[in-house]
Amino acid sequence: MISDSVPAQTPEPEPTGGEPSITPSARPRWLIPGSAAVVVLAVAIGLVAGMTLTNRTGAGSGTASYVPADAAAYYELRLDLPGDQRPALRSFLGHFPLLQVDKYLTDELDQQLDQLSSAAPSGYRYSTDVKPWFDGKLGFAVVRYPTIIPGATVSVPDVLVLVGVKDATAAGTLSDRVRADLTKAGATITSSSHAGITIWSAKKGGSTESTPGTPQQFAWAITADQLIAGTSVDLVSQALDSHSGAVPSLASREEFAAGIARLPADRVVTASLDFKALFTQVEKGLASSQPSAAAILPQLVAQAPSFEVMSARFENDRLVVDSTATMSQAAPANADRGLAALTPADAIFFADAGKVGEKLASYLTYLKGIISASGASGTQGLDQVEAALGGDLGSFVSWMGDTALVAGYTNSTPWFGLISKPTDAQAARNKLLQLQSILQLASANGGPRVQISESDHNGMQITTIHFEAGKDVPSWASTLQYAVTDQRVVIGSGDSFVARVLDMQSSNSLASNPRFRAALDSVGGASNISDFWFDLTGLRTALEPLVPADSRTIYQNSIKPWVAPFDYVIGAGNGDGQQIESRLAIVVK
Repeated sequence: MISDSVPAQTPEPEPTGGEPSITPSARPRWLIPGSAAVVVLAVAIGLVAGMTLTNRTGAGSGTASYVPADAAAYYELRLDLPGDQRPALRSFLGHFPLLQVDKYLTDELDQQLDQLSSAAPSGYRYSTDVKPWFDGKLGFAVVRYPTIIPGATVSVPDVLVLVGVKDATAAGTLSDRVRADLTKAGATITSSSHAGITIWSAKKGGSTESTPGTPQQFAWAITADQLIAGTSVDLVSQALDSHSGAVPSLASREEFAAGIARLPADRVVTASLDFKALFTQVEKGLASSQPSAAAILPQLVAQAPSFEVMSARFENDRLVVDSTATMSQAAPANADRGLAALTPADAIFFADAGKVGEKLASYLTYLKGIISASGASGTQGLDQVEAALGGDLGSFVSWMGDTALVAGYTNSTPWFGLISKPTDAQAARNKLLQLQSILQLASANGGPRVQISESDHNGMQITTIHFEAGKDVPSWASTLQYAVTDQRVVIGSGDSFVARVLDMQSSNSLASNPRFRAALDSVGGASNISDFWFDLTGLRTALEPLVPADSRTIYQNSIKPWVAPFDYVIGAGNGDGQQIESRLAIVVK
C-alpha cells in the first residue's frame, strides 16, 4: 500500500459474513494455519516494502486501540506512508542509483506482489484479494508470552495480528474464500459472536497429536476498520473489548500515550516494549528454577526502562529512529564527557557513556548470581577466577568513570581501544597490574608466551604486552598497550594507539571533525548521557583495497552502488527527569 496512486478512502460498510457453500473434495497436502491465510498476502507487502521503509504512525493510532493495555510488545507498520513520508522515502531511495524507485512507489508494486502471492495455494492475488480492502496499516502484538527459562513448561504466546480494513465487505469476501479452502483441507471451522462481531476459528482436523509450543487454533474477526487475527478466540475477544473501551487498551495506556506525544507525528513504524512485564515474567521463571539469580534481578531491572515507545521515519537523506523510555529512577545528567576530544579524528567507531564502571559492576553481580545458581561446580569455578584475580569481578571495572570504546583504520592498520576517565586511578593501576601478573603466570605455566615491557612517553609510562605469534601476525593483533594517569586510562591494540591518545590535541581530535560535529548536533548535540558514531564511508574506504583483484569488477558494478550511499550512523540519548529520549540516524549521501 505504498503506491503513489492512493485511491480515496470511503466510509467502511458494516462487515458481512455468512457460511460459504462447501463442496467436499480430496484433502490436499497443504493446510493453511487459521487466519494466517487471511493476512498472508497483506503481510507480503511488508516482506517487499518493509525493506525500503521502517518508520512512524500517527498519534492516537486506531490499531493500538485493539491491543490490550498489558501487551508486552507492539509493532505497527504504516505502508500508506502518512504525512511527509512518501516524498521523504522517494528522496531517500533516490540516493541508490541502481534502485528503480517507481517499482516501490507506484502501482508497479502490485505486479511484484501478485508474483509473490501467486506462490500461495488456491491462486490468491494481492491486487484482487487484498488491495481492495487493505488500508496500509499492519500491527503485531505479543500480549502474553511463555517463560524463556530453560526447562520450564512451554506454552503458546498470545499473539495478535492486526490488518487495517477500508472495505469490510471485500475483506469478508476473502474470509469466506479462506474458510472454504480451509474446510476442503480438513480444518474444523467454527464461529461465535462477541459484542455483535462474528469470530471465526480454525483448528487442524484429523490427528489429535500436537506439538508443544505450537498453536492448535487460530481465530479472526472483521470489523469496520480492522481484521483481527489471534492465537485464540478469547484473545480476539479481548481485542474487541479493548477497542470498545470495555477494558483498557494500549492506546489509552498513559505511558504509551505520553510516549507517542513525544515522538514525531509522521512515521512509518511505531513500537512499544513493556520491560516491566518482560522482566516480571523472567523473574517468575527464575524464582522456581534459579532463586538466587531471581533475588539479584531487581538490581538489574533498576537500571533498565520500565516502558519504551519507539518510532522511525524518513527525512530525505536519512532513516531516523526515535525512542522515549521511562526509567524507574531519575535518568543520568546530560554532559559533554570530553572523550571525543581524546579520540583520533579518523575514528571509524566511537561510543561513550558516563559512569560505565557502576553499570558494568551491577551486570557482573547479576552474572555471578546466575553462575552461583547453576550449582556447586559453577560456584567453585567462579571462586577460582576471583581468587586468581585477587578480588571481586566487579572491582575490575568499578574504577571506570566516563568511558569510550573506539576503533579506526590508519595507514592501512586497524586499531581499537578504550579511553576512560577513572574515578580511582590507583585502583585502575592495581587491577591492570594484577591482570598483567596473571598473564605472566599463565605464560610460565605453558600458556601463550608474553613479553612485557615499560617505556616512558613524555613523562607518562606505557606498558606493552606482546604475545608471541607467527611471523605473519601483524603487531596490531599481537600487541596490547596501556597507560594510566590521574586523568585517563588508555588501553589499546598495536604499538601506537596509546601514545597517540596521550598526545592528542583537541584541534586534531574527533571532536573537531566537522562531519562528526554536524552529525552529533543532528541527534541532540554533545551534551547527552551517551552517544554513538559509526563512519560507514570510512569503513568502506578502509576495506575496498582489500577486495581481491578478480572480484573488483563485480564489486564496482554490483555491490558498491548499494553500499557507497551509506555515509554514517549517529545516535545519542538525552535524560529528562525519568525519561530518556534517544535518536539514531542512518544517513545516506
